[in-house]
Parts: sequence; C-alpha cells; structure tokens
Amino acid sequence: MNERRFFYRNNKVAKFSKGETIFLLDEIPKHIYCIKSGVIKIFSVTSNGNKQLINFEIVGDILPKSVAFSISTKTLFEYTAFTDCELYVINIDDFKSQIAYNIDFTKKMLNRLACTLVGLSLKVDALEKSNAEYKLAYIFRYLCLLFGTNRLSGHVRIEVPLTQQDIAELTGLTRETINMEIHLLTKLKIISSCHKYFIVDTTNLNKLIDDDYKPNPALQISD
Repeated sequence: MNERRFFYRNNKVAKFSKGETIFLLDEIPKHIYCIKSGVIKIFSVTSNGNKQLINFEIVGDILPKSVAFSISTKTLFEYTAFTDCELYVINIDDFKSQIAYNIDFTKKMLNRLACTLVGLSLKVDALEKSNAEYKLAYIFRYLCLLFGTNRLSGHVRIEVPLTQQDIAELTGLTRETINMEIHLLTKLKIISSCHKYFIVDTTNLNKLIDDDYKPNPALQISD
C-alpha cells in the first residue's frame, strides 16, 4: 500500500456536514486534517466580517497548510465544508515527522504543493484579464489543473460541484455575466456539465486562449 495512504488511514476520521465550519480565522488548531472525501471551501475574512472565496481543497489535501508546514501557529483563513466531508484527523507532530523522515511521503506532498502553487498562479493570471470571456476561460484552465481528472480525448472533469454563483464569487463577476459567458463557452463546445460537474474540452479551450495547456496526468485525486 502507498505509504502516504497508509499513514492517513492509521488516523481516526471526523465527519462534517455541508456548510459546517471546520476552522475559523486565527484559530490555533490542536490537529490538522487530510481530506478523505468531499470538498472544503476557503475564505479570507475582512475586518468588517465580509468573506471572499479564496480556493477549494479536495481529496488528499492537508489543512490548514500554514500550520502543517510551520508557517503560522494560527489559521490564516476560514475553512468550511463545501460538501459533506470525511477528514482524517492527524497529529501535527506526527505529520512533521513524516515530512522529515519519509522521502516518498515528502515527494508526493511536494508534488501536490507544486500543483497548488501553479494553479493559484494561473488563478491570479485569470483574475487580471479585463475581458469576461477570457477571464472565465482562464479560470476554467486553473480549475482543470487544480481540481481536474483526465477523461478521454483531452476532456477534464472538474471534481468540485460548482454553481454559477460559486464561479461568480471565484471571479468577482456578477452571476448574470457568468450565466452569459457559460452559455457562450458551452456554445463553443469548450465546456459542458453533468450533475453540477463541469467537463472541459482542453483542445477547444487552448484554441480560445491561444495557450498550450495540457492536463497533468501526474495529478491524481485520491487519498
């Protein structure tokens, strides 16, 4: 068995219902989590209490990363269950020991962190686009890299069940604009949807944004 999975499965599992808070901003966690199933939503919180969607965490991700990797003793964001979730409960010192002494574990963790870094860089690039069509196209490229699983013929399924409102919060565009642009991208056969999951034709996406993006077959969404 993969050593990473074996380490996680030696820990107890906590369950959270959709919408339930997992960590508050500035909380000092007694332990960290690895996502066994489900999706976590991450928010920044302003001084007046407003929330801004930052990112999602999916199966295999560690949270909060700031604590797991000794960047901070407190959470830097708020974490909420986006769907019903099962999370492995992990002792912080045990996790740090795995990182320090288990090379296979560390390599796999580094791969996930590298994908996250590239994905978030693509998100920043997408948000800088002034044209709504291109902004949404680049956001779908970011979603493919960070949350996608490969299907046949260059199609990628985004493993986060997104609504138009979710995408509006992610891009800063209005829901009305998102509705119009999704209709356009669907007409161009760049995206389709099935049971709230978007499927992206990356070949057609590349034609629109003039970019040689290819799905990363090394990124496997698993625990």
